Amino acid sequence: MTALAMQPWGNYAVALAASVECLRVSPWTRRATTPETLRLGVEASPESACLPFKACTGHFIKAAMEGVEYGVMVNSRGTCRLRYYREAHQKILDERGWKLRIFGLGYDGIKPPLIRHFDPDPIPFLQCCARAQQKTLAVDALEREVWRVRAIEANRGDATRAMEACLADLDRARTVREIRACARTFAPRFAAVPTDSRRVPLRVGLVGEATLLRDRFLNHNLEEQLGGLGVEVSNFFLLGDEMRNIFRIGFFSRNSRWTLRRIARPYLDALVGGHALESVAHTLRCAREGFDGIVHVAPIGCMPEVSVRPILQRIARDTGMPTLELSFDEHTSSVGLTTRLEAFTDVLRQRRERRA
Repeated sequence: MTALAMQPWGNYAVALAASVECLRVSPWTRRATTPETLRLGVEASPESACLPFKACTGHFIKAAMEGVEYGVMVNSRGTCRLRYYREAHQKILDERGWKLRIFGLGYDGIKPPLIRHFDPDPIPFLQCCARAQQKTLAVDALEREVWRVRAIEANRGDATRAMEACLADLDRARTVREIRACARTFAPRFAAVPTDSRRVPLRVGLVGEATLLRDRFLNHNLEEQLGGLGVEVSNFFLLGDEMRNIFRIGFFSRNSRWTLRRIARPYLDALVGGHALESVAHTLRCAREGFDGIVHVAPIGCMPEVSVRPILQRIARDTGMPTLELSFDEHTSSVGLTTRLEAFTDVLRQRRERRA
């Protein structure tokens, strides 16, 4: 059966796999980059390319090595260099003789190129979209449960194991009814996880570049590390919100692009590409809602996120919101990252105690 490779997007791989069933292809996806795929990408990519570019290059090379014929990746508009990445990935593959065709989900007509190529029947396509949407929303709900429980679990790793079991059941769900029924089991499952009621977790928001926010290999298991330090994280890249913004659904909703632009306007009144707007808006929102701190993640050389770092520093000064800036490339040390996270959480606890 023909196979289609998709970028790693963390737990959303379950939903992405469901999104291509109507195309009569087999999904080839991973929840995270692997050491092998990163090595392949680093070897094939320009040295100056950002970490997500190198990881995605390696992902497509690995797929081609396993006989996958097609790939798909998101496109972009505006100033982010992501708008050129599909062509760059394709050129790298072609120069090395790999027969994998990469499609972009871009803004070049009513139908994305991928849909035009496979031309699925309308009814199965809509049914497939409905399943993928429901799985995306289910993953959003699951993530929130994991973040909440991981910070107070009595036994390290219980929340992660509960998440894995939920994801396995969600992956097996084949209809919208089954998906919704599966999602309703999440809260009871996490309620059964033993917790330490004496803990009062810190609340920290994660903002920045989407690939790093979602690929646990590239960010060195950032969410789990913070959870183990007694931090309830809120990762502000949620695919459900992203899809609503892409399709202009929920114009006045909490995380709509219009709402975020309104929140960010005192500090950022221009579009600089990527998810820089979201980084500014969610940092301001966290300051207003009493979060203990912000962690901003960005690949080294990422123009949008690097451009807004002075803005985030100004917000930190104006609001008193502690902000930790983390930059990543293929040389980033897990040990160094752990040390910085431990120091940051110590500062946040001391700050909370002084304000008590």
